[in-house]
Amino acid sequence: MPARVFAVTRAVLRGALVIVHLVIGLLMAVAAGLDFFEWLDRARLAGWWHRVLLRILGVHVRRHGQPTTAAHLSVANHISWLDIPVINASEPVRFVAKSEIRNWPLAGWLATAAGSFYLRRGKGDSPRLLDRLSVYLRNGGSVALFPEGTTTDGSGMLRFHARMFAPAIEARCAVQPIALRYDGVDGRAIAPFIGDDDLLHHVLRVLMVARLDVEVTYCAPIEANGRERTDLANAAQAGIEQALGLQPNPVAASTAPPIAAAA
Repeated sequence: MPARVFAVTRAVLRGALVIVHLVIGLLMAVAAGLDFFEWLDRARLAGWWHRVLLRILGVHVRRHGQPTTAAHLSVANHISWLDIPVINASEPVRFVAKSEIRNWPLAGWLATAAGSFYLRRGKGDSPRLLDRLSVYLRNGGSVALFPEGTTTDGSGMLRFHARMFAPAIEARCAVQPIALRYDGVDGRAIAPFIGDDDLLHHVLRVLMVARLDVEVTYCAPIEANGRERTDLANAAQAGIEQALGLQPNPVAASTAPPIAAAA
């Protein structure tokens, strides 16, 4: 019983801090919306906001390796909504998100303020989005996305969608594979946001747990210039599977790049 009381008290205190932090985020979103000349670095502001959010939530990040400093396309396995603050706290990138998020209260406003690119599924929007991503990458920006297209429980990976790698080929930039793993009993049980989970109840579970540990491994970047998108997707997936110690799919295994040495 005392443990339950502690957990509820922790959730209430953290929840209050999250509300205050959301207000700060909304003020930042308003400032970004009024920044007609794009003087603000949205990716770096979002990185600061997400680092503070992770501290409030008790999410501890252990990072191995470093992201490439040049313009690049970051791709990662997808387990939870927590993946976004974890990656954004580690490097200044703009995310690709499904278009429904744009209309979500709070989360959508913050995502838009951070400069997210939106994809409308099933409406022929992919070519336009991929063109925008290519231009952004060519101009020196960095983008992050989850090529599986949905979340898993972390015990395996779904096949990467190869078309999402086309912007890196067009921009002739590197692909940066990122391997995410939530450690410990709480990390494996609480972090995955899958199935019938709804955001509110999942956030409450995260607020109640004492600590969540996540391991972020930056694998060796892969040069996209001159590669086919399917080959590039397989190589990136194989690198992440290797870093996580997962059973690789036979196609991706032959193109696996070496993982980065731990920093």
